[in-house]
Amino acid sequence: MKKVLILSYFFPPANFVGSERTAAWAKHLHKSGYHPIVITRQWNDGQTNVLDQVKNNVVEHELKDNYEIYRLPYRRSLRDRCSTKTSLRLFQKALTFWELLWSNYFIKALPYSNFYKQARKVLKENPEIKIVLASGRPFQQFSIGHQLKKEFDIKWIPDYRDEWASHKGIQANSVLDKFILNLERKSEKKWTSNADLFLSVSDQVVENISKHIDKKGFSVLNGYSPRVNSENQIVSSEENLHIVYSGTLYSYQNLDPFIDAVKQINSRNSSSIKVSFIGVNSSDLPGQRLLKKLKNDPNFLIISRMPKPAHDELLNTAHVLFLTSYEQNKGWYPVKLFDYYNTEKPILLCPSDEDVIEQFIKSTNTGYIAATSEECKKILESFIEKKNKGQSIQMDRNIKEGKKYSREYQTGVLGKILDATSNKN
Repeated sequence: MKKVLILSYFFPPANFVGSERTAAWAKHLHKSGYHPIVITRQWNDGQTNVLDQVKNNVVEHELKDNYEIYRLPYRRSLRDRCSTKTSLRLFQKALTFWELLWSNYFIKALPYSNFYKQARKVLKENPEIKIVLASGRPFQQFSIGHQLKKEFDIKWIPDYRDEWASHKGIQANSVLDKFILNLERKSEKKWTSNADLFLSVSDQVVENISKHIDKKGFSVLNGYSPRVNSENQIVSSEENLHIVYSGTLYSYQNLDPFIDAVKQINSRNSSSIKVSFIGVNSSDLPGQRLLKKLKNDPNFLIISRMPKPAHDELLNTAHVLFLTSYEQNKGWYPVKLFDYYNTEKPILLCPSDEDVIEQFIKSTNTGYIAATSEECKKILESFIEKKNKGQSIQMDRNIKEGKKYSREYQTGVLGKILDATSNKN
């Protein structure tokens, strides 16, 4: 087994999307001939807030069957302590600037600089390690990979779970925001300057980043982990058609065609369709816009962030899972797409991205696509008709194609990338 060192700030038992990506790598890379050594921070079981105090805040070294983990104490920085107080937001930005500035010269400026110390120790004790991966966010971890490359005979690979300073949707409204963005762009280029290659979550994102940092990149999708009891699918017992949307809303998402279609149907047959929005922040701009559009319609329910078990149960008991396009994120697979797929429930995409989400749904035969409110209404009416007749609205999924999007398969893709990297002089 060839050893590979992975730096991942987010890792189970923390309940973050970023945890699942590197956790899958740790679990499955042995099938490609690699023994991962993961360096992360301490987390509470199921933790969903980065700033929570950690109960067991000590160094731990866990030996698993096919990988090992170093869990390091979490040090809450002054910037983190200020982040919960709105009155100190400007001061927090100043501290962010200070951290970005000094981390270009001193890794100790990072609140997780203990990752660097532990990584150096692991590399000294395991000189056979030839590849180091650092998964961002936080992207400042890349500074550690950059420094390790200078000190050790290794291949250094940054992993982007999303774009950093190259993202076109970034808005810098104040002078300080513009200054920080400019500093981050310089930091990104500096810390990836000696990288051997980079990874990201789709071909389009790889292309965007590659143009920015002038490095060759490869796609390793996020994917899904199959349910333990996938053959025992939960069937909704609700009388009305229940549709669920899960996740954050963004200002560039257009929900109007879907909402208009639901309202038109319900106006003729009261409460035929119930819709739940999970994880929507009703206090931010997209949430406020949604509330204005809904006008206190009792058939629409907005639910704040839920514990994962309750969230998964709600997805599993829905009839249909709703998804809409991300107009400013072409070539991007939202993680919820894989979560939806994993429930085996039909997906409704409205309007379509006319891109990778539509391609995914068509190739795996997992759902329905509507371009307009009228098309959406016809699809919803067909759902209701089938439901009233006791017919299933499930689709005959393309399981073979779907397996390509599993985390296990995508970790195999990573294994081939590591093989090619190891063989380079």
